[in-house]
Amino acid sequence: MTYLSILKNLQSNALSLADLQAMTNVSLPTLRKSVQELTAGRWIRVIGQSEANGGRPAMLFGLDSRYFALLGVHLQLPGMRMILTDLNGDVLDEREAHTQTQPTPDEALQAIINYAEDVRSRFAERKILGAGIASPGFTHPETGEIIRVGRVAGWDNFPICQRLSAALDIPVQIANDVDCMAFAEFRATKRSFADNLAYIGFDEGVKISMFLNGELYKGFFGNAGLISSRLLNVPDGALTAEEQSRVMTLSGINQLFEQKVTALPADKREIYAAILAANYRRRPQLILARAGDGLPVCREIVLMLKQVLATAIANVIHTIQPDLIVVGGLLSALPAPSFAGLEATIRDLLPDLFANHARIEQSRTYTHNSAAQGANYHFMENYLLREPFNPVMP
Repeated sequence: MTYLSILKNLQSNALSLADLQAMTNVSLPTLRKSVQELTAGRWIRVIGQSEANGGRPAMLFGLDSRYFALLGVHLQLPGMRMILTDLNGDVLDEREAHTQTQPTPDEALQAIINYAEDVRSRFAERKILGAGIASPGFTHPETGEIIRVGRVAGWDNFPICQRLSAALDIPVQIANDVDCMAFAEFRATKRSFADNLAYIGFDEGVKISMFLNGELYKGFFGNAGLISSRLLNVPDGALTAEEQSRVMTLSGINQLFEQKVTALPADKREIYAAILAANYRRRPQLILARAGDGLPVCREIVLMLKQVLATAIANVIHTIQPDLIVVGGLLSALPAPSFAGLEATIRDLLPDLFANHARIEQSRTYTHNSAAQGANYHFMENYLLREPFNPVMP
C-alpha cells in the first residue's frame, strides 16, 4: 500500500520525502525504498526543489510524465472521442471518430483498436498502461460490460472491456461518462473527497454523480443518479411532457431548435443560420451562448432548460444534502448571467434552511476531453489497487 499512497498523493501536488512520510505514515527507510523503486520503474521523478529555509532545499517528487501513457475513450453516441494522456492526465494526442453518426459496437471497437495501433507507432517511446472508457447508459462495475445504452439500438450486453483488452493486450476499465466528467473536475480542482460532493452533468441526458463518504456511489448498474424527465414535476406546468423530455438531452435540444426556427417567417430565420450550420454537439453550446445575446429562440430554450434543471437539482440538494454541488457538462457553457439565474431558481425552490446552506458552483474545467480524461483517472484508481502491484514491471 505504500506505493499506492505515494502515487495517489503525488497526483495532485509535488511533495518532498518529509511530506510523503507525514501523509503515508510509514518509516523513512521504507519510504525511501519505495520511492527508489517507483523512480526506477519510471512512475515518479524529481521535478523540482522546495524553497530553501536556511538549509539545503528538499527535492520535490512528482509523477513522471515522460514514459507511461493511457488511452482514454468517450463513447458519445453519436460520435466518439479518443485521447492519449500521460500519468498527469495531460493530453498528448486526440481524435474524433464517427462524428454525428451512431457506430455499432463493433465499429466503435475497431475505431479504438485503430487509434491504439496508430499512437503506439507514433509514440513508440511510451508504454501504454491501459485504457479507460467513459460510456453512457448502464455498465457493470465489475465485468466492464455495457449492459444497455437505451437511446442507441444494438448497444446491449456488449463486453467492451473484455474484447478491447484481448485485442490490445492491456487492462481496460469502464465507468459512466458523467462520473468520468466528475472525476476530471474534482481532480483538476483538487477537491477533497472527505466532503460529500455532487456533480450534475448534462450531455445526452442529465445525471448526478455522487461522491459520498470518500467514494463514488455507482449502484447496481454503474449509472446511479440518472434523472428521468418523467419523474420530474416542473412547477406551474410550464412545459409539456414532450418539451420537458426533449430539453434534457442534446438530441432533444437540437430537435427543439430546428422545429422552432423552421416555424419562423423566412426573414427571421437568418440570424440563426450559423447555429443551424453547427454540428450536433456544438449547436447546443451556441444556443446557450446566444441566449445571452437576446436571440428569442435561444432564450426560450434556455428558459425551458433552466426550469427543468432547477427542479432536478433542487431535488438532489433536498434529498442528499451534499457539501458542494457542481453543475457541469454542457452547462459549463452557460454564460455567467444565465448560470446566476439557474442558481437563483434552484434556491427559490428550496426551503430556506437548505437554500441558505447550499453551495452551488459552475464547472471550472470542462472541455471536450473531460470525460475521456476522467476515464483515465478512474482507470488509474483501479490499476493501482491491483495486487500485487510491481512498480518495476507493470
